[in-house]
Amino acid sequence: MKVFVTGATGFQGSNIAQALLNENHNVTTLKRDPSAGMPPREGIELIQGGLDNQESLAKAMNGAQAAVYSFPLIFDIELAKSYTENFITAAKQENVGLVIYNTTFHLAKQETGFLALDIKVAMKKLLDESGLNVITLAPDIYLDNIAAPWSIPVILEHKIVPYPLVSDKKIPWISHSDLAQYVVKAISKPELAGQTLPIGGNLITGNQIATAISAKINQELNFVTVPVDEFEQQLKPGFGEIAAKEISNLYRYVEQNYTDFTNKDFARTNQLLGIEPQPINEWVNSVNWNLS
Repeated sequence: MKVFVTGATGFQGSNIAQALLNENHNVTTLKRDPSAGMPPREGIELIQGGLDNQESLAKAMNGAQAAVYSFPLIFDIELAKSYTENFITAAKQENVGLVIYNTTFHLAKQETGFLALDIKVAMKKLLDESGLNVITLAPDIYLDNIAAPWSIPVILEHKIVPYPLVSDKKIPWISHSDLAQYVVKAISKPELAGQTLPIGGNLITGNQIATAISAKINQELNFVTVPVDEFEQQLKPGFGEIAAKEISNLYRYVEQNYTDFTNKDFARTNQLLGIEPQPINEWVNSVNWNLS
């Protein structure tokens, strides 16, 4: 089928797009400036425009049977609502049969006071009220954050795996690759429309991640808990003050609501979609830890 994917030139979206292409689906996406940033993967049809442009959205969704909606790192709730309304209008205009809403992080049941989370709640409400057939997929913490290009040099040089989570508590982690597989499976299950499904469910500790990477690179690493306030300061130069605060608030929420993350019925989702998340060692082996 033809599938529209938001952000298919970004980290999450490109993995989703590639997984769809691997299943012989046709993929379209939007990009404001086709010549800027990461180029699209081969096989993706690129339409110039953004979520602020209803006409471009409709063009990208023309003839699409499904659409995958992942919202970018924008921390403006009114803008998020406006973009989501544009997406909904275009999807209804083009008679898109199924929408997969990737919340990109834990979806709270109600407003939390943290903007980064409340934006997701607001978008979910708009999609629920839209009349579209929507399957909501809610991932949690991304393993790929640890293996980002700017993270691996720190790991190799200092023999540590730094992250703003405690080292010895089991948290649900997910890879971008697994996220993509859940999306592909969900697209083949339109009968699940209306459901919100937690995805991933690899309940592992930071220490276990460090041990797995250590075995792969033959160097002993320690998982180091970065205080969230310190993490926020580290993000400011690259992300700006507002984004650094809101990204950090996600981890503040994890600290304050730990059981919300561990008490999810991941097994039901895996059974419904016929999928199992990859073991930590498999993910570690998929990463190129030698950047030289």
